[in-house]
Amino acid sequence: MRLRQNGLMAFALILLGLLQACGFHLREGVELPAVLESTYLQSKDLYSGIATELRLELQSAGADLTDQRDAATGVVVILNERSQRRVLSVGSAGRASEYELFEEVSFALEDPQGNVLLEPQTLRMTRDLVFDDTQLLGKVSEAEVIRRQMQRDLARQIITRIRVGSSKR
Repeated sequence: MRLRQNGLMAFALILLGLLQACGFHLREGVELPAVLESTYLQSKDLYSGIATELRLELQSAGADLTDQRDAATGVVVILNERSQRRVLSVGSAGRASEYELFEEVSFALEDPQGNVLLEPQTLRMTRDLVFDDTQLLGKVSEAEVIRRQMQRDLARQIITRIRVGSSKR
């Protein structure tokens, strides 16, 4: 029994060593730039899509979200966001068997007075989804999970772009 435990321990250590060697590491939180310490978020719809994920990412990074533009250190303006799904391939029965999910967001950064701190930028992301209509409910749910993850990734990219853009000033 002792030999088996030692074998498992050795295997775990080897596995950890291999993961470390390939560069794997857990995703860390987003580093918050100073300009976003107190953030006002401006969007057509603050409670859906990328705005929701951006709000969550900002809060988890330690930002104080304010509902008063004048009290903010920075204003993130979501100018436009777009979600699409397009058919990539069709099966023998004439039904879609693979989709491409597409997310796009355009944003800018302003100070409370409306002066542009970071010019408008557009970020895009796509993911493929293999679709099986015999598992309709599961695949619809999977598509929603993928879409939310894409929006979360775009929100992180927005914060990163702002951090890089504000460090150049």
